[in-house]
Amino acid sequence: MEPLILRDEEPPDDAVVVVRGGVMASDSVRRSAQASMRLYGFFGLSVFSAAGLTAAALVASVPELGPDRYRQVRTSTVGRLRSAGFPLVPTQDHPHYDVVLPDLADPTLERLQTCFDPAVPNPSERMGAQ
Repeated sequence: MEPLILRDEEPPDDAVVVVRGGVMASDSVRRSAQASMRLYGFFGLSVFSAAGLTAAALVASVPELGPDRYRQVRTSTVGRLRSAGFPLVPTQDHPHYDVVLPDLADPTLERLQTCFDPAVPNPSERMGAQ
């Protein structure tokens, strides 16, 4: 296992937007969470979130969410994830977070899916970003 870099900061407000690149197909989410378990010792899913930024502004400011990597993104809020039992941990560099999953059972993944809006075209792609 690798050491996980945690940031010392206040948890985001419930209204803060959360963005995940891709369509979040269950098999993809499961693979990502399994990789997190192997590397860091917990089932986690990478997301990005920053107070005061819209989804479009967040995508524009985070190269990892760019249209060259993800043609679509899904959005949620910190509050929707928390209320469904999925805490966010401030990992790596701001604005990166990990959504912590208790397990990878189908009901857990289905509950996670309901926290996110349907996939939409990457806002950077619509703005003509390269």
